[in-house]
Amino acid sequence: MPVICNEKQIMIKGDTPPTAAEAVARYEAIQPRLPKATFPEKSIHRAHLEELCDEIDCFVLDGFGVLNVGARTVPGAVERVAALQARGKQVRVLTNGASFPVTTTRAKYENWGMHFDAQEVVSSRDALARALAQYADAFWGFAALEESDLELLAPRSVLLGSDAMVYDQCDGFVLLGTGGWTVERQDMLKASLIRRPRPVLVGNPDLVAPHPGGLSREPGLYAHDIADSGLATPEFFGKPFDNAFAIVRETLEGIDPQRIAMVGDTLHTDILGGAQAGWRTVLVTDHGLMKGLDLEQAIVRSGIRPDFIVPTT
Repeated sequence: MPVICNEKQIMIKGDTPPTAAEAVARYEAIQPRLPKATFPEKSIHRAHLEELCDEIDCFVLDGFGVLNVGARTVPGAVERVAALQARGKQVRVLTNGASFPVTTTRAKYENWGMHFDAQEVVSSRDALARALAQYADAFWGFAALEESDLELLAPRSVLLGSDAMVYDQCDGFVLLGTGGWTVERQDMLKASLIRRPRPVLVGNPDLVAPHPGGLSREPGLYAHDIADSGLATPEFFGKPFDNAFAIVRETLEGIDPQRIAMVGDTLHTDILGGAQAGWRTVLVTDHGLMKGLDLEQAIVRSGIRPDFIVPTT
């Protein structure tokens, strides 16, 4: 039975960005669709990630809210990444940012002074690409940016816009990025699914992402609106689902899972995802979704508790 909640109506109606409290409430409403995991009874508080080096050998870092907020780096993040690497720690990035190929994402970090090898940056787009490769002849309609290099994901694809006829021609839909997505386009997608059910793939399960001016609306928000409507059962790629964590595991050898930490700003993606992967988890509180919210209340309501809590990277 679809999960229906008032928070969904608030966040889908119009194009106004949701508040952090609305986003957390929406995550709680869609939690039955997310993976299951076990969590510690209490969290340990530390000042920053370097204080965890005695317990952690590999730090898997989220992007937004841990390394950057929009186009700005988190204060001290550049130096912290370098310090962890200098201490011999394995450092990876696992981001749900799917709009651009991971080579572009890695170049962005390089320009900010964060140095990662090719295998050390993984995005939800990588997991999506593996799934799309199984549909060699399908014609996909994408919610994405014009600069998203869709041909690298699906040779037969189209950027969805304002022409309803194009939606009906597609064999399936991919919610990759929502920078140009609108409620009107969402309604055209749903109307097309009513006329003919088809697969819906989601390259970014996030509901929102932090930016200096507030929260952006991300593909997961629209995907769960479709699920609520009963028009499709979206297939998600990225945190908290294991398909993205599996790619990171391929780059790690000989590390005890309990010596790996997923570091993120969101309970229902980073912390839940890291826990289901069998890793330790670290919640960063001062730069992302949880900034300014009642943290303990959110943890208790969701049942998702991190192993460690730090204010900053």
